[in-house]
Amino acid sequence: MLVPTTAIVGLSPSEPFFRRYYILLKVHYFLFFSAFGVLYPVLNITLRSRGLSNTELSYINLIIPFLVFFTSPLVGFVADHSRRYLLTFNIIVAIMTITYTCIFLVPSIKTHHIQADMTYDDPLGRVLDFCASQEVATQCSSRSECGCSYQSDCTTENSVFNFTFTMNTNDTVQKSLSSIRTNEPSTCGIFYRVPIDNQIQNGSSILPPYTGHTLPLAVCKITCSTPHFCHGTRYPQQTIYVLLYSLFFIMGTNLLMNAITIGVSIGFAMLPRPELFGQQRVWGTVGFGVSAFVASRFYKFFNTEFVYIIMFGIAAILCICITSFIHIQPQKKKQNTTNDDAGNTEENLTDFSQPNSAKEKKKEDTSRFKIATLIPLLKKIDVIIFLSLTFIWGMSYAGLDPVCIRKN
Repeated sequence: MLVPTTAIVGLSPSEPFFRRYYILLKVHYFLFFSAFGVLYPVLNITLRSRGLSNTELSYINLIIPFLVFFTSPLVGFVADHSRRYLLTFNIIVAIMTITYTCIFLVPSIKTHHIQADMTYDDPLGRVLDFCASQEVATQCSSRSECGCSYQSDCTTENSVFNFTFTMNTNDTVQKSLSSIRTNEPSTCGIFYRVPIDNQIQNGSSILPPYTGHTLPLAVCKITCSTPHFCHGTRYPQQTIYVLLYSLFFIMGTNLLMNAITIGVSIGFAMLPRPELFGQQRVWGTVGFGVSAFVASRFYKFFNTEFVYIIMFGIAAILCICITSFIHIQPQKKKQNTTNDDAGNTEENLTDFSQPNSAKEKKKEDTSRFKIATLIPLLKKIDVIIFLSLTFIWGMSYAGLDPVCIRKN
């Protein structure tokens, strides 16, 4: 990226207040990282609520760091050689905003409710037999202290009743159809058998009698108090929505990381001394924290996920407008132009002293795609460690879900 120079003095006291204290640059970082803080922390939760599984999110998050590793240098290369940092940044943010907006416009992945049969087991008593993914037994049960629980709405021939139950390590997990009668197809995941005698005795006075037959005592529908923790089997033709969510999330996040890189170049290109950068960039940290808190308050009031994308869009549009008025140091442009001209002059003088074969070889080397410069990096131990940590981070990040609905 752009290498800052230290041979330029600070701005004169006669300069306008906004330029002397770099107000526009501070506002630029504040707004950009405000948009970052509003949306990015909740993207994985949003995708999970739309029907994506933890496994799918893990693969998606695994791809992003590797993609950024290759695209960020290329975007920086384009910005450095075109010297259009502001235009490059605004284009990236505009495309990123459209891409993230598409995530909220794509229909949710349709899934069936988890269907269960209430049967009788000799050692366990009344049990619920159902088939679901492994996440059903781990996501909500691990958050039981936060108020997450399972709700079962059951119907018999003569009555309707419901009760709340929990799942723990004492529950029996079945992996075959031999001992469990269930209406769910075998592709749903894992078969569960959950004892419920204690729960229904305390929660309902209407108990289906056991008459010794093998038919279900009741047919039940299982839900979670946190809805996106309990998904049944998917409807047909839902793969296209999974691919769309994945594509928009990967594209948007990759552009977001590239915009951060270009934003750093804008700061160094505007400031006369590199040691001033931290005083401007800290406002991005302030914006991230403030916007994340404000977004959570708005979400609690309106109770809709569209709060996040609306606030993100407003912050992103304002950031584009402010960035358009940032003034990059003309001294740096002039110096960069002078250095380029000097390099061209030296190259021309060298060309006269070189044979024709040497000139042709030099042109061939210059025309090669510079992606080959990344190959030596893969031989360094610190790069290998980075890629290994990236793999671990990508596989584990999607499992994080800071949802706690503690009831007062």
